[in-house]
Amino acid sequence: MRRALFESTISEVDASGEFTLPALRPTLFPGAVYGFAVHLDKNDLKSLFEEAQARGLSRIAKLENVHPIEGTLYPLYWGKDKQLGARPYQHLNDPTKTGAIRLSTYKSLSGKAISCATLVVSDYVAAEGIIQKAYPDILKTSKLKHGT
Repeated sequence: MRRALFESTISEVDASGEFTLPALRPTLFPGAVYGFAVHLDKNDLKSLFEEAQARGLSRIAKLENVHPIEGTLYPLYWGKDKQLGARPYQHLNDPTKTGAIRLSTYKSLSGKAISCATLVVSDYVAAEGIIQKAYPDILKTSKLKHGT
């Protein structure tokens, strides 16, 4: 994440802030980007890609267009959060009415160690786009519970 962002004008910032009460909407820091990644061999990558395609939830149209961040580490999803906190957690399960990647519902990821990283940045909206362009993610969100 840092490699992609620091080649741009986006900078990492401290995850701290200051406000004066009674502030109506205190802001602790400007927002963050986060991502999920997993080490996969070629067969596991193919299984994940096919499962995402079958659900209509793959951001990438062809398996040949899926590339690792490095080695066998593949980007599952990049996201942004104005008020970092609960949003990455929502992607782990199968929530109702919330757009999420629903990691726990992918059979092809069962038993895999999934990494999550976050960076508090100067411009979280631009940062998400830069990271997605540098390392295209495989999965996209859905508001439907898996199987509905």
